[in-house]
Formats: sequence, structure tokens, C-alpha cells
Amino acid sequence: MNTLVLPVLIPLLAAPGIVLLGGRKLAWYGALLGIGLALLATLGLGADGRMVLGGWPATIGIEYALDAANRPILLMIMLAGLLCLLSVSPRQMDHLPPPRIALFYALFCLCICGLAGIAMTADAFNVFVFLEISSLSTYALVASGRHRRALRAAFQYLILGTLGGSFVLLGVGFLYMATGSLNMADIATRLPASPFPQAVVVGAAFLLLGFALKSALFPLHQWLPGVYAEAPAAVSAFLAATGTKVSLYALSRFGFGVLGVSWLSAHHVDHLLMLLASGAMLFGSLAAIQQQRLSLLLAWSSVAQIGYIVLALSLFNTAGLAAAYLYMMVHALIKGGLFLAVGNLADDRFSALRGLGRRDPLTAGCLSLGALSLLGVPLTAGFIGKWMLLQALIDASQWPGLIIMALSSVLAVIYVARIVLPLWQADDSAERTSRGATPPLNLRLPMLLTAAASLIFGLWPAPLMQLSLPAAEALLLP
Repeated sequence: MNTLVLPVLIPLLAAPGIVLLGGRKLAWYGALLGIGLALLATLGLGADGRMVLGGWPATIGIEYALDAANRPILLMIMLAGLLCLLSVSPRQMDHLPPPRIALFYALFCLCICGLAGIAMTADAFNVFVFLEISSLSTYALVASGRHRRALRAAFQYLILGTLGGSFVLLGVGFLYMATGSLNMADIATRLPASPFPQAVVVGAAFLLLGFALKSALFPLHQWLPGVYAEAPAAVSAFLAATGTKVSLYALSRFGFGVLGVSWLSAHHVDHLLMLLASGAMLFGSLAAIQQQRLSLLLAWSSVAQIGYIVLALSLFNTAGLAAAYLYMMVHALIKGGLFLAVGNLADDRFSALRGLGRRDPLTAGCLSLGALSLLGVPLTAGFIGKWMLLQALIDASQWPGLIIMALSSVLAVIYVARIVLPLWQADDSAERTSRGATPPLNLRLPMLLTAAASLIFGLWPAPLMQLSLPAAEALLLP
């Protein structure tokens, strides 16, 4: 069997196995084993390659591909999945009955399977199939939160997510009508001679709408704050690290790998993306400043950070795409770590954060480091991401985008200060003077690993750059 399919196949097979195992700890261990094996399979994949299921020709059968463009995304999915799964032991899901706990871990594996499939498939229709696999499992994962508010957030996500998936399906359908093919590489070669150029335009519009909804790109971001704030902390961390990033990758794959830069430029998609990115950076930052809960602040800041990534994509050159890839990996690390740290808090209201540095200096330190990295302070991974984006904007003489980015960064100083300052202020409240119970190791270890990685990659960014630049070059190949 070709090992190329293993990162998708292993979590897919693990999901029903976990349900059959049942139990609480046994299901958790089974999920950890499945995702651990999928990570090892991903790391073990050698040179770039392609395979077609069933022995059919590539233009007919379902093709899987591994190249420099999707390798960083696949690694990001597996690493984030393992760390977030480690932090959500049965003890953290004690509000669910045992059968539902096993189902929770099975759905987590299915979500990873769907995201990995989006990254690896070279078939346009299968992008939609895997998108629905990941989405359907995500709706249930979000609904497993402790409060009834999680059900409302999951329902809103279900409605808007279904709408986004429908737009993607319509877009794929129009591209098929224009070219007669579902293979993404084959579509790219047939597009210039298509007898239905209007169908290509409509298909591209539907794809942009669909993936904009799935990635929570302004102004289609309404589902994100509730989902991130009400889902279990590990689910929020995983979605913040991977969900929106994979949708942006899929948008880039269709845009640059199928439609091509020339087509996108001729239809002024770069101007549209820059406009949407500017709105996301400003609106997300302004909304983050006004929140009274840390999880909501982090959720709204994600809307702004998605704007940074789309701003880099709108440059339509290698430097911009490399900056987008680097920023995706850095933001996945930072925001995933911040939500994992939130999982260590009994109360995420800002009024409850005062004095946390005295009660739990480890969690307060990780929150502070993550927030400063999110701001882009030097010697953190966040600085590398913003620096590459800044250089790409200057090289492309995109001064409007640079100004909006600067304004958003100034606003970020305000909401980052709202995170960091209360942590280290004295708190004389009688109910919070004593130290709380120490969170278990499975909660603290992933938080510490992400915080350490933020420092390591801030001082030694070479591994991330070695992934991002070849990815950009591969995506822009004609």
C-alpha cells in the first residue's frame, strides 16, 4: 500500500475503533495512539509524490498528493491534534456520560482525518467531501462544551458552515461544467481553453464565498467568537490552530494552483482580498478590545489575525505567500497555546485574572508569553511572522496595507495589555488570596510546549522559513 494515504487513513480507521473500545481512559488512549501513529506516518513521508486510488488514471480517479505546498499544513494538523488531544483527558470531559466521551474522541479523530484530507487531496470534489467530514465532527465537538451556550454556538456554526460548504460545492460544480474535470491539475490546464468563461467566474466567486465563510474571513466571521469561547478549551485550541488555516490553504490551492495568478489579477481578486483583510484587521482588533472574557478576546483577535494572513495572500507573489505560510504556522502555535492556557483557568473573566501570577505563575507566564508573541514582540515567533509580512508589503509597495497593519498592531497593544497587566497585579480579594488547585500534567504540558516553541522559533526561525518558502514556490508553479 502506498504510505501517502496513511495520514488520512489512520485517523479515519481509529474513529470507529474508539467507539467499539468504549470506556473513558481506553478511548482516550486509543485516540492518542491513532493520532500519534498518523503523526509518525506524516513525518515518515519522504519525497514529494502522488497516488491515484483504485489504479485509475489521474484525471478520472481520486488523486492524493504530497508536495512542499501541503506538507507544512499536514504537519500543523497532526502536531496540533496530538497536543490538543493530550490536554483533553476524560477528567476534563467529566460532564459527559462515558459513551459520549468515547464518541468525543472518535469525532476528534474524524476531524483530523477531514482536515488532513483537504490538505492532501488533488480532487476538487473530494475537497468538499473532506470539508464536510471535518465540519460535521466539529459541530458535535463544539456542542460538547459545559454550558448550554455551546449548543447555541454549535447550531449557529452548523447553519453558517453548511452554507459555506454549499458554496464550495457549487463552485466545484461550475468549474466542472467549465472544464469537464474534477482533478485540480487537470482543471488548471483546461481552464484557458474553456468554452464557458462565465462559469469559471461564477465558480470562483462561490469558492471564495465558501472558503471565506469556513475561514471566518470578515465580514463572514459571525460564527467564530461563539464557537471559540464556548467549545471545550482543547477544541478551541485545535480549531484556532488548524480549522481556519486549512480553509485558507484550500482557498489558496484553488486560487493559485487552479485559477492561477494571471486570472486572479485580471479579475482584481487581489484588491478584493486586501479590502477584506483590512476590514478584518481593524474590526477584529476593535472588537477584541471590548471583550470581558479572555476566550472571547482571543476569538476576536483571531478574526484580526486571519486578516493578516489574507493580506499576505493578496500580494500574489512568492514573498507574500511565504509570509502567509509562516504567519499561519506561527499563529497556529501562539493561539493554540493561548487557548490551552485558558483551559487551566477556572474562570476566564478579566476580573478573575487579577493576581493569577501569584496563584499560578506558570499559567500566567505562558499567557503573558503567548500574548506578547501575538503582539509580535522581538525574540518571539510572532515577531518573525509580522516581520516577514512587513518586508513583503514594503517590497510590493503596498502602502495602504502597511498602514492598516500598523493601525491594527497599535490596537493589539491595547488588548494584549488587557491580558498581561491583570495577571501580575496584586489582588487582595479574600476569595482569591489562596492558591487554587494545580491543574493536571496533561493540561500543563501542552501549554508549556507551545510556550517554549514560541521562544525557540523566535530565536531560531530557520525551520519555519525552510517550510514556508518552498511551499510558496510550489503553490505558484504554473
